[in-house]
Amino acid sequence: MDKEIVNKISEELDPTDKQKKRMFNQILVNRQNKQTKPSPTRLKPKLVAALIACCLITTTAIAATFIGLDTKFLNFLNPSSEQQIKHLANGASTVEKKIKNKNGTLHINQVIGDSNLVYILMDFTAPEGTVLDKARYRFEDSDIRSIQGFQGIGFTKLDDKHAEDNQISMMMRLKTRESLMGQKIKLKLSDLQAADPFPGIFKTVIPGEWKTSFTLDFKDYSTVYDLDKPITLFDHAATLKSVSISPISVTIIVETPFVEEISKAHGWMEEVGLDEYLDNLPITINYTDGSSETTTIFNGMYVADTLKEELFIMKTFENVINDKEIESIVFFDTVIPVDQ
Repeated sequence: MDKEIVNKISEELDPTDKQKKRMFNQILVNRQNKQTKPSPTRLKPKLVAALIACCLITTTAIAATFIGLDTKFLNFLNPSSEQQIKHLANGASTVEKKIKNKNGTLHINQVIGDSNLVYILMDFTAPEGTVLDKARYRFEDSDIRSIQGFQGIGFTKLDDKHAEDNQISMMMRLKTRESLMGQKIKLKLSDLQAADPFPGIFKTVIPGEWKTSFTLDFKDYSTVYDLDKPITLFDHAATLKSVSISPISVTIIVETPFVEEISKAHGWMEEVGLDEYLDNLPITINYTDGSSETTTIFNGMYVADTLKEELFIMKTFENVINDKEIESIVFFDTVIPVDQ
């Protein structure tokens, strides 16, 4: 659905055949006017094809600008409607920072976030002649400085239509227990590493260091519901303190004196695929149209804090969450109504 929406927007902004013909005729007229000698000028078929391709590339760029969100973000987040696209675009922050050295250029594009998760879209361009065609990429060392600490950092290589070239796009994930909205971060990434599909081992392919700083000016659309509701987890009493919902994640906070016991009870997650583990603490979203989705594969963050007697559970779903159409959240047979 997401790619259809993006294509639809691009198609709506594409010039019609009549408009294309008029543009090409104007190009021809301009070309003729610049000739020192009046002579008939014909565009070769290959040149016409190149001009058409240029127009299509331009209109695609216009589409991305029009919606305010990079198309790579759209394909990664997989929104289900044009309304969701606009909602995400309104919350995104454009960074446009380029850090260049002899080993390559790092381009920080855009940022989207909520109260516990930040996505940073970035491109990396290696020197000419280098091929970046591995399945997975990451930086060996990620040093991030801000007022708020981090619980987890990760990288995902995005779909690459030109796998044989010297450029890749990645999504960096920052997982936190407090929102980073409005905070300035200092970012230092060192040594680009690559690996084949899991269980391939990461190895440094491009050494170097890329440093920059920028402000996370995204809009946090999280809605927090305070609950203080009794709940039982693996036969242990607990209190469901709150649930936070945004288009990109759901976060549940549980208070209990049995943090260690609950953590031992749900045990290690079972590996069911390449970098995929079964979710032992699933969350279900029920929508107003009768549909639902459940986190069967774990994607997110789990923090068992024995000092605070707190379980912090943040989850992402396969697609963007339609947070305006949620009827209820279900966690361990406890139904949490969501008032819109």
